[in-house]
Amino acid sequence: MKPIFELMELPDLAEDIGQNIKLARAAKGWRQEDLSHASGASLQAIKNLERGANVELITFLRATKALGMGRAVWEVCQPTPQTLDELERVERARVESARVRRKQ
Repeated sequence: MKPIFELMELPDLAEDIGQNIKLARAAKGWRQEDLSHASGASLQAIKNLERGANVELITFLRATKALGMGRAVWEVCQPTPQTLDELERVERARVESARVRRKQ
């Protein structure tokens, strides 16, 4: 059976994630203004994020980092190869990415 998030439409998923951000903020006893200040994101951006509206990725990352969720977000975004071929492609991409960064 598929996990619930795989069955959700993207707007519903965004709204659910926004609600989770709101709950994490409330758990800290923060107002939206507090999260805005702690993250460096505008108050309107925080409101949009919590509503599940379109926001820039950097806004999401700033807010989750301020809430202590940054590592969890980073870990979730790691590739999870399902086959040996996928694993090899991921490793080749990592080597190439490191090579390009060294040149810069």
